[in-house]
Amino acid sequence: MSQPVYRGYDAEAMELQYNPRATVSGVDDIVANWTALSAAFTGRNDCVLDIPYGDRPEEVLDLYKPATADAPVLIFIHGGYWRALDKKPFAFMAEPLVTAGALVASINYTLCPAVTIDEIVRQCRAACAWVWRNAKRHSGDPDRIHVTGHSAGGHLTAMMAATDWPAHERGLPADLLKSATPLSGLFDLAPILLTSINADVRMDAAAASRNSPQAQVPAHDMPMTVAVGGGETDEFRRQSKEFRDRWAGHLSRIDYIETPGENHFTIIDGIARPGGPIAGALLGHMGL
Repeated sequence: MSQPVYRGYDAEAMELQYNPRATVSGVDDIVANWTALSAAFTGRNDCVLDIPYGDRPEEVLDLYKPATADAPVLIFIHGGYWRALDKKPFAFMAEPLVTAGALVASINYTLCPAVTIDEIVRQCRAACAWVWRNAKRHSGDPDRIHVTGHSAGGHLTAMMAATDWPAHERGLPADLLKSATPLSGLFDLAPILLTSINADVRMDAAAASRNSPQAQVPAHDMPMTVAVGGGETDEFRRQSKEFRDRWAGHLSRIDYIETPGENHFTIIDGIARPGGPIAGALLGHMGL
């Protein structure tokens, strides 16, 4: 038997626990379906694409607009383990939220190994600040901004919830975000150091610590929903549960959703499923 490296897992088991592509079949087909659905939605929505929020070519975001003005705003942060994918395949998930009356802002960021996770966190903060400054001119309400994200985006969602906004940029409100909903996120990054993923992400122990929401606290009180697929690995579900427990002492309301039978990728479909628990949580936070 191989030597355990973390919580009784050996190196091979750690790869299976932390690499969803190794445990879910047909991932490329799933992403291809998302891409087709997203292209169709983008073609029929009054959207504005690739708006710069920073200086790098990757620092752009898409806005998907509802029919109403002064809409609550939902910022979506895509996943891909900080090293893959971009915002385009995920546009489809915005459709039921836009139909319900939300302005959805889907953001891009530069991928590892071109940058570090510290830089990705900075970029996401810059995107959130841009949304607050510009929401009104795009029919959004800057006083009703919410954030969600999947996988690496779930991690980044929690990092946004831990952000001291006035310290990040002068003039930003402390309660810039009114709720946060991380999906299938990673909240303690130390285990990543023991997997092949770190070949691209290139963290050391100090970087993993300062970018772990589990080691931080929310910057202010807000409702939060932590969601994970019931069919995900034990470690992804453990991380979500322990993060919920950690932050429960600092938030007035934090809910936990474990969607039966859904894996790390099919949980995304839950955002686009009207009447489902994840869509319901997001709409509830936005008052829709």
